[in-house]
Amino acid sequence: MIAAILLAAAAPLAGWLLWRSWVRPLLDLRDLIRAIANDEPHAPIVRSSLRPFTQISADLGRVADRQRRQRRQLADEGFSLRAILGSMIEGVIIVDPPQRIRLANDALHTMFELTQPPINRTVIEVFHHPELAAAIERAFREVRSIVIELHDAPRIGESRPDRHYRVNLAPLMPVGGSTPAGVLGVFNDITEVRALEAVRREFVANVSHEFRTPLAIIGGYVETLLDGALDDRPMAEHSLRTIQKHSERLNLLIEDLLAISRIEHRQARLDCRVASVREILQRVIEQLDPRIREREATVELALDADLIEMDPARIEQVFFNLLANALQYAVADGMQVRVTSRLRGAEVEIVFADNGPGIPYRDQPHVFERFYRVHKDRSRDAGGTGLGLSIVKNVVMAHGGRVSVRSTPGAGASFRIVLPVHQQEG
Repeated sequence: MIAAILLAAAAPLAGWLLWRSWVRPLLDLRDLIRAIANDEPHAPIVRSSLRPFTQISADLGRVADRQRRQRRQLADEGFSLRAILGSMIEGVIIVDPPQRIRLANDALHTMFELTQPPINRTVIEVFHHPELAAAIERAFREVRSIVIELHDAPRIGESRPDRHYRVNLAPLMPVGGSTPAGVLGVFNDITEVRALEAVRREFVANVSHEFRTPLAIIGGYVETLLDGALDDRPMAEHSLRTIQKHSERLNLLIEDLLAISRIEHRQARLDCRVASVREILQRVIEQLDPRIREREATVELALDADLIEMDPARIEQVFFNLLANALQYAVADGMQVRVTSRLRGAEVEIVFADNGPGIPYRDQPHVFERFYRVHKDRSRDAGGTGLGLSIVKNVVMAHGGRVSVRSTPGAGASFRIVLPVHQQEG
């Protein structure tokens, strides 16, 4: 009877000891593992003094610490990668073997004006360039870097300009692997480089053409003189006058080319000081007086603004070119040129308006380009180099100003110059 009573009293105590020694520590271990798996900041404590539980708890604590360090490292690396890719002006992609894009930076979105995220889409689907897909396939197959140039023309319905890209493709090799896990593509926008190369080619072609014509004429008349025309005085005089005329044209062409080169490369520093627009215009009119009289032209000055800070010699060249241009393209005598100036805030607006033949609409966007002529044959016969208005543009821009043209064909043209009243220092 007593034994039964003792057993009945000991049962709860045994259950409590079992709970405290084994069940509760196991439940604590379960909660600790869950907390580690969920990356919770505060892990539960395993309440046990038994060695197996304390060892397991310590091991799990070290696992949790290592996991937190690895996650911080990955987060730091991810932040660094995002920062690097985000600060790059080059477009970057990473492509897997099926040619699906796994990574793309913001610059790539901007370059190609992507309207949909490129991630997990194929290269063909995003870029529509089979040559790019073929180059990526070669980089995978040959396990080497590939460089291609991509011409990205606008598709139907798009208004963006043509773009040119140099694409560097490099295979990404895993540690200990023999086949690439992906290909890194870096896109460099070289559109401006190609445009400058085209301008250079066009410039060389234009210069060659401009020199070829007078040189051919000079060479022809020299041959004429050598073949006996020296004994024919009228013919000899005509030949020599022609040679002199085209020699002067060549010299003028060289001087204009050097002037543009110095201005564009800022080798000719502006000697700025306060000067009178009226005085400069009066000097220009005096220089062109024979041509003005020949054309029976009139030049009217209506100047409300006069004194501005500028390089007088350079601005005189601008005014000379604009007035000479108006006289050169006059189709009949009686040309009228009106020059006005007025103050607009911190700027002075100077307008050369004439009643000449005007400029066709298709030519107006190009009149300030080097060697561009509206009336090609007549302007060349008149001795023009095709560089006058280009010099005007470069000089005005060197002063921090701007120049534009407005014309109605058959109703004259107006060239508008805007110059700052005071030049900025430096």
